[in-house]
Amino acid sequence: MTHPHQSFLDEFKISIDKLVPLTPPEIKEEALKIYKELSENLDADTKQIHQALSYVGRKELPYRKAYNELCAGDEEQRLQKLVLERLDDEVKKKMLAVTQHGVMLDDYVASDMFEEQLTPAERLQIEQAILLAEDTLDHQCDERAHKRQAQYDDLVDHWTKEAARLQGMIDNLRAMGDEDPKWTGEINSVADRLEEGWSIVEHDPSEEEIKKELEYWNTVLHETEE
Repeated sequence: MTHPHQSFLDEFKISIDKLVPLTPPEIKEEALKIYKELSENLDADTKQIHQALSYVGRKELPYRKAYNELCAGDEEQRLQKLVLERLDDEVKKKMLAVTQHGVMLDDYVASDMFEEQLTPAERLQIEQAILLAEDTLDHQCDERAHKRQAQYDDLVDHWTKEAARLQGMIDNLRAMGDEDPKWTGEINSVADRLEEGWSIVEHDPSEEEIKKELEYWNTVLHETEE
C-alpha cells in the first residue's frame, strides 16, 4: 500500500541522497533509518516528516556549510569545464553560446532554451555529462578536504557553534511564549517556522529573521500602557 504522504517521503529520500559528500556516514545512516520507519508507518503525518527533515538538516548543516566554503567557490566553473570536455563540438558550441554570458548550467538545463535549442540526443548528452562531472567534483572536493583537513575541521567546528547559537536564539523566543498564555500558541508557531529552516529542503534560519521576531515579541509582551 502506498503511503498517504508518499510525495513528502520521496522528497525526504531525494534530500538524503543529496547530502554533501563529506557528511559523516552515521548521519546518513540515521537519516535512512528514520526514512524507513516513517515509510513503514502509514499513520505518520506530514508534520512528522517535516520534523525529520529538520532534524537531519540541523545535523548536516555544519558539514554542508564547510563543504560549500571549501569546495563550492569555483564549482560552477569547474563543472562547466568538465562538462565541456565530454561534449561533441556542435553541442559544446550551443552550450557555450548560453553559458559564456554567465548563465549557470543548472539554470540553462531547466530553461525553455534547453528544450528549444537542442535535440533530445543533445540534451541527453549534456545531462549525462553533468552527472559524470558532478561525480568527479565530489571526488575532487574529498581530495581538497583531505589535503586541508585542519581547515575543513575548523569550518565544521565554526558552523556547529553557529547553528547552536541560532538555535539558542530560537529557544529564547519559544521561552517568551511562557510569559503570557495569550500569545503562547502564536509564538510557538513562529518558533516552529524558524526551526523548519533547518530542514534539508529549506533555507537556513537567518540571524536577522530571528532577531526581528525576538524584537517584535519583546515589544508585544512588554509594552506598557501610556
